[in-house]
Amino acid sequence: DKALDIIRQAIQEEALPIYIQLEGDILFAQQKYEEAYKSYEKVNQSEMASPATFYSAAKTKQLIEGADFNEAIALMDSAIVRFTKPYTSEAAPYFFERADMYAMAGKYREAVIDYNTFYDAIKGAVTATFYFQREQAEIQCKMYQQAINDINKAVEMEPTNADFWLEKGAVHMRFNQMKEAVDALNKSISLNDKLAAAYRMLGYCQAKEKN
Repeated sequence: DKALDIIRQAIQEEALPIYIQLEGDILFAQQKYEEAYKSYEKVNQSEMASPATFYSAAKTKQLIEGADFNEAIALMDSAIVRFTKPYTSEAAPYFFERADMYAMAGKYREAVIDYNTFYDAIKGAVTATFYFQREQAEIQCKMYQQAINDINKAVEMEPTNADFWLEKGAVHMRFNQMKEAVDALNKSISLNDKLAAAYRMLGYCQAKEKN
């Protein structure tokens, strides 16, 4: 509260965009998202507008209860349009963030495109979790071979992650590849014998195999 009082005094003296940005950051920290968004909106109408300021506005819009999710995506569009091709690691986090937003909005094909751009921008230096996230979007838009490739890559990179093996089992089950599904689910259970979903899916596979 004291920080907010001080920055608002500064704004009364001279309403510099950098002061208004800080006001927004303080309000965001206080979870006053609607007020924070108004501050960020002012910054984005100034000469200080940048990918980072539009990103701040997008994340804030995302957290405002009842806000249109597409408006947050549009703000990420405004951040990304400020980069030029070929995209580098500087632009990569913005594509990753928009991909997540697309996935949450049910726009899975757009999410996959952004995940791919992110991957290219950082020259493939991604984690197992990235492959897992991209696989989730690929499944939803019926990119089945890509989904299998990605979940295989995830378990290859983190072979002791039970959740990844569980997902691998689920993917194979979806494609009626029951032997592969059973193997993956058994591996998942061997790593974590408390995964109820693994037993449920394993039972389904065994029933399909008349076992």
